[in-house]
Amino acid sequence: MGKITIIGAGNGGCTYAAYLGKRGHEVCLYEVPELADNLKDVIELGGFEMRGCDTGFGSVAKCTTNIEEAVNGVEYILVVTPAFCHRIIAKLAAPYLKSGQTVVLNPGSVFGAVEFLNVLRESGNKEDVTVGETSSNIFACRRYRPNDVNILGIKDNMHLACIPASRTEKVVSDLNKFFPQYIAVPNIFYTSFLDINAFVHPISAILNAGRIELTKGDYDFYWGGISPGVCANMEAIDNEKIAISEAIGFKQESLNELVHKYYGHPEWPSLYDFFSHSKVHGGTPEAKAPSTTHHRYITEDVPYGLVPLSGLAEKVNVPTPHMDAVITLASTFNGENYREMGRSLKNIGFADKTIEEITHFVYCLLYTSPSPRDS
Repeated sequence: MGKITIIGAGNGGCTYAAYLGKRGHEVCLYEVPELADNLKDVIELGGFEMRGCDTGFGSVAKCTTNIEEAVNGVEYILVVTPAFCHRIIAKLAAPYLKSGQTVVLNPGSVFGAVEFLNVLRESGNKEDVTVGETSSNIFACRRYRPNDVNILGIKDNMHLACIPASRTEKVVSDLNKFFPQYIAVPNIFYTSFLDINAFVHPISAILNAGRIELTKGDYDFYWGGISPGVCANMEAIDNEKIAISEAIGFKQESLNELVHKYYGHPEWPSLYDFFSHSKVHGGTPEAKAPSTTHHRYITEDVPYGLVPLSGLAEKVNVPTPHMDAVITLASTFNGENYREMGRSLKNIGFADKTIEEITHFVYCLLYTSPSPRDS
């Protein structure tokens, strides 16, 4: 059994902690001090009751709001938070992370590992820390009562890549004792382009925005909101993503291929067939639409997903009219400028870099001088 720290006590973080605790791993669960109430009942009860795809009790060895205590002496740290928290967590952890430790963002959205590394540097951390990211969360899940997590679905596999890319295979091999679903991909371009949330959530939310506002989300987000026309728009943006990947130099899987790779069900061959039948995505209270457009389906997946992809498209001269339309409409709906506030190439230091320089960073540039671990 292993020792591991989970950062974030929301839906995903609590489910990761419960799942690992049930299997005998020593889990430390961290939450920021402002959200300490998220840990109160976990401390009292010692873990979580699990229901859905997995049942039983998942024990949590330690709960803390002290980031130094959370990261001290542990080799692997899984950050399971919304993308807009990555910068916050990196800044909090920077004084305490040491050489030889690995942080994996679950998921990284697009270029989460780049942003995390940048913040570590900006905060004065010069240690040889490996930062990785996954393409999605392993679990479709919800935390209901303070000590109750419901696992709606468990993905069959999950892509993972690190900066530098040469460390990915070892990290995946080590983490497979916790999650055998992790599989290595060549670099974080792959994990970034495999972020399916950015190609599903905002498109359905924007095209159903009137319904969300008028009903306060009183409909099934997937079964009731993803029609053939909505799927056509998802696939149009997905085709733009594939064109960007090809211009950079690799071929990316389609959204339809990915959802079936994650969840199976070849009997539902099209994207619409899948989303209109998948019980992971419908028919339960958890599948209700958000009550407002100020929800992570837009506030996370647009600025931290579509915005950096649109920036990459501009670098490689690939037109993305559908992607850009969703960014513009989402910004207008919510009264925000997601291109300015999001994970733009400018905000992660890539604005003045060529695609070749970005690729070099993604593959090997952890610090200005090569690390002995990469030789």
